[in-house]
Amino acid sequence: MLVPTISRTPVSIGTDDDMKPVTIPLLLICLLLVCGCRDEKEEPQLLLFTHDFDFNQGMHEWGGGFADFPADPVDSAQFELKYGYSEPVDSKLTKRSVMLSGKNVNRDLFMYLKKKIDGLQPHRDYTLTFNVELASDMNATVPSPGGAIYLKAGASGFEPETVSDGTNYVINIDKGNADFPGTDMISLGEISPTTSGTSYTLFTRNNSLVNSRYIARANAQGELWLVIGTDSSLEGRTSFYYTRINVVFSAS
Repeated sequence: MLVPTISRTPVSIGTDDDMKPVTIPLLLICLLLVCGCRDEKEEPQLLLFTHDFDFNQGMHEWGGGFADFPADPVDSAQFELKYGYSEPVDSKLTKRSVMLSGKNVNRDLFMYLKKKIDGLQPHRDYTLTFNVELASDMNATVPSPGGAIYLKAGASGFEPETVSDGTNYVINIDKGNADFPGTDMISLGEISPTTSGTSYTLFTRNNSLVNSRYIARANAQGELWLVIGTDSSLEGRTSFYYTRINVVFSAS
């Protein structure tokens, strides 16, 4: 709930046209003084609300994208990038989900989801707590010792998009690299590979569990773009199935 701003207009005590003193009842003056003192001492109220997206109920207008792969059409085709809404695929994954899949040829692939949130207060800072539920078979077709996959989350005042830097497709926000945070995204931790096969592993990641406080500022229109993705150096094909994303907003 937004707290209304109280505008105070100074009260001037003077005389009327006939030069007769203008008096204000003493009780009214005392009430004004008491109210003014109380307002000065009040602590700012905490604004707390949540956005919960259960993908078993639908996609909720989340979009998908990929970055850190070659701009050349022939080279990019090798990555076999796929994005869409998926039906249940395994006994461990009985929910519908949003799927991102790619064959990580260059050991540097970023696959992400994005969603615009509006109705925020313009130019206001919000602390965001992310809770992400996803599944994967982690079936890397080509083992790569030292490879890792990190789940990352963040927000931006403008829309995250895949753009070309001339030779590669990159994302237009600062996501950082691997487990290292960027200006716009933080790491929620590593998603460890399991043995190859068809059995899906469910993961839940939360930035409060990794002690990563995240603050984002809404733009002039009161909007923030949420972005969730995986930053991977694990060679081979990997598919992720996002089943739920919950984001708590707090501002004071």
